[in-house]
Amino acid sequence: MSVVPLLHCEVTARSLLFALALCGGARPCLAADSIGIPNSSFTETPGEEGADWQLTGGAWLHQAPLPFAEALVLEPGSVLEIPVHLPQAPEKPDIAPQGWYAVASVEVLGILGGERGELVLSLRSDESSSHAIVTTPAPLRENGLEEPATGETQASASRLWLRIPPKALMQAAVDPLQLVLQVKGAASVVVDDLRFERFHTSPKRSLLGKSNGFNGPDLIGAGLLGFGALTEHGCTSFSILEVRAQGPAARAGLVAGDLVVAIDGRPLPQSSLAPGWDWFRSSNEARLGRSIEAALEAGRPRVTLGLLRSDGLRDIEVKLPLKGSLRDGFPLGGKLGQRWRDDLIEWTVAHQLENGSWPGTRAVNPALGGLALLGTRDPRHKRRIKRCVKFLLAANPHPREMGGLAYWAVAFHGIFFAEYYLASGDERVLEWMREASSWLIETTHECKWGMQAFGHGPDGLPYDNKALMAPAAHLLVYDALARKCGVESRIWEHIEDFVVHSWSDPASGGHGAMGYNAASKDKTQFWSRSGLTALAATLRGETGAMRHSLCLIMAERHPWMLNSHAYGEPGAALGLLGLALAQRPSFDSVMPKWRWRFLSSWEPGFGLRYSTPHMGAPYMGQESIVNLAYAVLCAVENRGLVVAGGQPKRWLR
Repeated sequence: MSVVPLLHCEVTARSLLFALALCGGARPCLAADSIGIPNSSFTETPGEEGADWQLTGGAWLHQAPLPFAEALVLEPGSVLEIPVHLPQAPEKPDIAPQGWYAVASVEVLGILGGERGELVLSLRSDESSSHAIVTTPAPLRENGLEEPATGETQASASRLWLRIPPKALMQAAVDPLQLVLQVKGAASVVVDDLRFERFHTSPKRSLLGKSNGFNGPDLIGAGLLGFGALTEHGCTSFSILEVRAQGPAARAGLVAGDLVVAIDGRPLPQSSLAPGWDWFRSSNEARLGRSIEAALEAGRPRVTLGLLRSDGLRDIEVKLPLKGSLRDGFPLGGKLGQRWRDDLIEWTVAHQLENGSWPGTRAVNPALGGLALLGTRDPRHKRRIKRCVKFLLAANPHPREMGGLAYWAVAFHGIFFAEYYLASGDERVLEWMREASSWLIETTHECKWGMQAFGHGPDGLPYDNKALMAPAAHLLVYDALARKCGVESRIWEHIEDFVVHSWSDPASGGHGAMGYNAASKDKTQFWSRSGLTALAATLRGETGAMRHSLCLIMAERHPWMLNSHAYGEPGAALGLLGLALAQRPSFDSVMPKWRWRFLSSWEPGFGLRYSTPHMGAPYMGQESIVNLAYAVLCAVENRGLVVAGGQPKRWLR
């Protein structure tokens, strides 16, 4: 599709499948709608069953000639009328009901015959009246939309937008709606993918959906540009939620409520929030991040955002607050990479609480903060590290007394204590590890397959006695580290049958990943389980088929990195840590492919801004969990932790 200047009409969007809109299907949250239009891709001829739209005054061609195959050709004088059914607007206590507006859009591929054409997109309030609520004429040329004669700066794309203001949209919720495409002039117009989407003029964070498997709405934390955005599954635009004062976006004139429809002159494709290749390549978040990366690589320190406002389309140039070349590394090389890592460590230092912990859940976050500081091997952090040790020992002095989700806390505390002991020789944590290792063996249960296994804690096995590998994988890493500390620990041997039984063994026709358990050997939530098991195997000196296959599928299916069950960013970071130690070439090949996301979320001088992972527990915190988790991963650069490939060294005395 040619990239040429675009024209507008009033509308906004967030995606909702047509079936959900009409059948009242449940969603965890709803920010805006991409409202289903019957036959919006023009695959059914008027008059066919299900084709309740009309084409008059011109011929219908189901399949256009190349290069416009599978599109709709509207001949001169054609009028295409399509009914639009509006679901009820979302009800939120802090969102004004009169603030919802809509955006209709259509792809304009070009013209056939004639030197000039014109396409009019309008919305009519009912069939008895030809009154057009909003109309947008679009002069056309052979390869798309024509440059506007006014000389105004406008976004560029082969897409026509129609923005429908809140008052008109509220009227449309009562009266029947007809979207109308009308062709004027001597040329036939080729169109495709008609959309109707709804947004709010004042979006709030309350519109965000919960993670843990729901496809949004999601938060995009664009730290480098200085804004947070709201994106939803299936939409071709995203709303600006908040603009940070004095940031690049604020200086460029971006405001909360703006709708981004194009980046660097290219209209946004339909965004997927489901984990996988579609999200990784063409989600709103990926397009934004890749545009930032491309701009920096080209020495062009700015990104152009095409905005659809109530007064039309505007291009806004947002300057990037970075200079310097991009080099490979984690996640960057050279001076920019060092600056990125320094920001994460500085965030960790600045946000340690007086009691020695960090914000978020104390079962996980304090251990991550302590590991991040240990990973620097910088004596300046000695006092902070010891405060963290003191906090954790006071919070859980005896592993035997822990209940509930105890195995998660024991694993994280144990990994930190082991790394701390190897760096300091502090006997206090050694006694804690001895108690933990013996207690863990005593508290396993026999699963449904007759093997010893772990649940979330000592109280029993979940999921009809099937148990689960997620906490067990962390405990295997602790087990391997405890041995390096001289602690007699036999966790691996105790649950080895369950681990092997949960693994999808390629020799038996499996895919190579570590399963949830033997009944669920999935390829979608495998990341942290696989990486941590590979990490534990490497620390033990194992070099067998399991370790190799775990790393292989991680490299092949890395777009699922943010989809570790209920675990989000720490699962992503710990999986990467395992890949880095178990198979460094695979780690080095994966990291450059994710550079766009680490760049986009980075706010220089602050650290990382949080974007919604595909799965992740909100109680872990947002900025807290991403900065702490990836600060731990920074140890792969200097091998400052044993789990990152370093050798034990008593540098902290």
